[in-house]
Parts: sequence; C-alpha cells; structure tokens
Amino acid sequence: MTRRNQLLEVIRLLVLAALAVVFLYPFVLMIGISLDANANFGLSFPPRIVPEEFGWKNFSLIFKSLPIGTYYINSIIIVAGSVVCHIVGATLAGYALSKGEFRGKKIWLLIILTAMMVPDQVIVFTRFLVFNQLNLINSFVGVILPTLAYPFGVFLVKQFMDSLPNELGEAAKMDGANHFTIFIKIYLPLTSPIIATLSIITVMHKWNELLWPLLILSKSSMFTVSIGVANFTLGPNGTYIGSSLALATLTIIPMVVLFLFLQRYVIESVASSGLKL
Repeated sequence: MTRRNQLLEVIRLLVLAALAVVFLYPFVLMIGISLDANANFGLSFPPRIVPEEFGWKNFSLIFKSLPIGTYYINSIIIVAGSVVCHIVGATLAGYALSKGEFRGKKIWLLIILTAMMVPDQVIVFTRFLVFNQLNLINSFVGVILPTLAYPFGVFLVKQFMDSLPNELGEAAKMDGANHFTIFIKIYLPLTSPIIATLSIITVMHKWNELLWPLLILSKSSMFTVSIGVANFTLGPNGTYIGSSLALATLTIIPMVVLFLFLQRYVIESVASSGLKL
C-alpha cells in the first residue's frame, strides 16, 4: 500500500469514526439521562452522558405509572401476526410476478411500483372507513391486516425470485408438479434470506408504528408500546425528562438488539437480489 493510499485509508476511518459518534451520541445520552436519578428535577447544561447520581428511579416510575408489560405483549402479538401476513402475501405475490405466466403481469407490477410511491398517510383515512365498515376497529386483526399487501415486500421478493433459475421450475413441471407445489417445495426453501429481511423490516416497522394503531385502537388495554410512549410524553408526565427517556430506552432496546444480531441477513438479501427491474 502506497503512502497516498494509507493517508486516504486513515482519512476514511476518521470520517467513519466521526459519523459513528454523531449517530451514537443521542442514543448514549438518552441512556445516561434515563439512569440519572435526578433527571426528573432538571437537566444540567450541557447534558451529561455519565449520570450525576446513578439510580433506577426513572424506570421505577415507568413501571408504576404504565402497564408496560401489557403494552409489550400487545406489540408482540401485532408484530408476530404482521410478520406472518407479510411473508405469506409477499412470497405468493412475488413468486407469481417473477415465475408466473399470465396476462397483464407487467401492468400488475407497474401498479405495485406505483403503490410504493403513495405515502401511507394519504390512504389511511380511506382505510379506516373500510375497516370501520368491517367492524375491525379495536381489534388486533385491524392493525395486522394491512401488512398482507405491503407493495415493498412484494417487489423485494419478486426481485429475489428473478435471481433464481427458471430451470428448477421447468424441471418440476415436466414431472407433473403444479405451480403451488413448485412454490412450496422448490422456490420457498431458497428464499430464506429474503424472508429474514422481510421479518426484520416488518418487526421494526410495526413495533414503531404509531399512526395506524392510534387511529384504530381506543381501548387502553390494547395499546402498543408506541402509543404508550406517545401518551406518556405528550401528557402531564412529559415534564419528567428522565422517566420519558427511560420509557424510550425500554422501547428502543429490543429493536437495537434484534437489528445487531440479524443485520447481515438484510445486507445479504439486498446484495443478492440486486434491486433491479
């Protein structure tokens, strides 16, 4: 390695280290303040990463004020159901668009790509009216059901399926297998990387989702973690900075741990699919 390349490598590492500090500082500061027993009575300026008085008072207040266990259970139920719906809908539609032969396939793909460009906030009111007519208000099914038709998941699976050889399906057809058998026994076992990616994306999205659950759920016994955070921080308890950040820490940590353990699946699937039309 030449001297110039060494210098460029050092500069690259310094820039990456600076960016890491910028992105990690708010997260570390949040944890530090949540562990400061005096944070509810006022914050020092500039804020201290190391707690002035270490303690669990902020977390204790959260567990006394909110049914945080119920919120976690509700969120886990919604996330688990959403993952199943997303995987089933995306894999079936993605296989049909990639390996199926039917009239109007390109038009359907164009419709899906167009749907990806429409913000969820644009259709949320219409969706609420439909779900209200179906008596799905205040039900976990009403929160979970929209994940059955997420266009991004369909597009991602379709791109991944395009990278799998068509000869596998053609050989199975010669042996008398139908499309459903080919999908279940041949192509589905090969899609584990993209299924892992869809699972991670769905878990992170549904865990942090606020707008749709807030519209469709009005019973406090069915609130999710994100609704609990919003109600706590926007209510009179929002003045308790330490407890608010303690609640935010409890909300974020599961997703951080999940992503750190499974992030390689996201990178592998995106790299293998190529995201090409």
